[in-house]
Amino acid sequence: MSNASPFEFRAIQQEERQAFSNVVKYVFADSSIEVNEDEDNLKNEWTTAAFHNGKIVATSGGYPFTMRFNGKDMQADGLTAVGTAPGFRRRGLVREMVTQRLHQVHEDAKQSVSILWASMGAIYQRFGYGLASTHVSSEFDPRYASFQFASTQEGYVRILEKDEGLPIIQKLYDVFIQDRTLDLYRDNDMWKHHFGNKKRRSYVAVYFAANDEPQGYVAYNTREDRKLAEDGGPDQRLQVREFIYLNITAYRGLWEFLREHDLVRFVDMQMPLDDPSFNLLLEPRILGSDVWDGIWLRVVDASQALTERIYNHAGTIVLEVHDDAECPWNERRFLLETDGTRTEVAETNQSADATISPNGLASLLSGNATLSQLHRAGRADVADIAKLAQFDSLFATTYRPFCRDGF
Repeated sequence: MSNASPFEFRAIQQEERQAFSNVVKYVFADSSIEVNEDEDNLKNEWTTAAFHNGKIVATSGGYPFTMRFNGKDMQADGLTAVGTAPGFRRRGLVREMVTQRLHQVHEDAKQSVSILWASMGAIYQRFGYGLASTHVSSEFDPRYASFQFASTQEGYVRILEKDEGLPIIQKLYDVFIQDRTLDLYRDNDMWKHHFGNKKRRSYVAVYFAANDEPQGYVAYNTREDRKLAEDGGPDQRLQVREFIYLNITAYRGLWEFLREHDLVRFVDMQMPLDDPSFNLLLEPRILGSDVWDGIWLRVVDASQALTERIYNHAGTIVLEVHDDAECPWNERRFLLETDGTRTEVAETNQSADATISPNGLASLLSGNATLSQLHRAGRADVADIAKLAQFDSLFATTYRPFCRDGF
């Protein structure tokens, strides 16, 4: 890459952490002086920075995640902190860092995919990332968010402090995510803010069944919004950070708990497209929903990634990946054979049932888009459209993909 020749690309050293942080904060308009704890969790060896005359001018990093992928564990590189200082943009630095990272992930042979939250999806689609989840962002008045059918609640909800609550919600979360897609396994660092930090208190309320067994929880923050008080009504906002439930009874109990906050004018909440509220509310329109892109996923090793999920039933398909400039080893034809749980993938010379771009493969594999949708959108080309219903069913996920962690 001739434009990048004056630049050095490498992991940072300990004495370069502050300079790395300064670039990241500038790019994302973070004017805080304090150390960002999440950023501080990014180890030096997980970073790649671009240096010009010994100074950091572009940044990137990646967390080694394990996530659930429709019933199986999948290792993923969580790309983060990608940015370039003004004066050095449009020189291919981000492309070089991302490409280096994809190649390193492939060489390490541990992670088959890369995932990220995109500041702009247009940036990462150029590198083969496809939309792996879509979520709903809602702002609603809890006074009007009642369910159509009432139910008798024999359980109860209680706000817990960290010492009592953390072991409970960790167990609930691990059970909840087993059949889901894109939810991350969490280490201690990822749990430490559920009950707040030095700056702000957060709350966790747990739903207990009548036999005192915990069956769900909601993590949230509250704050006063004085603009809402101008008309004399409730002047608080409640932001739901996480809503976990093992059954619909727990879901309903936690929802009603949120509605009992009489001084709250608005509840802010992000939810997957298959959240139960859409089928429970008397007036679903009250959710005031906006649809947003969620996780973007890049298939780094197609032959490995295709085996790392459960399929909806037994089936066979030949997929051909094309136009994969960043990961050219994926440009081949793969025969996928599965009994639903166990899957074998091998290179083949058989005719392709579907030819697909790396972006389309990411959306298909995660269950965010069906092969029919990708075929209609031009992200895939299916040889026999009579088989589309069969293939759509094969790649369907138990739940819509959704990630509850920012990184």
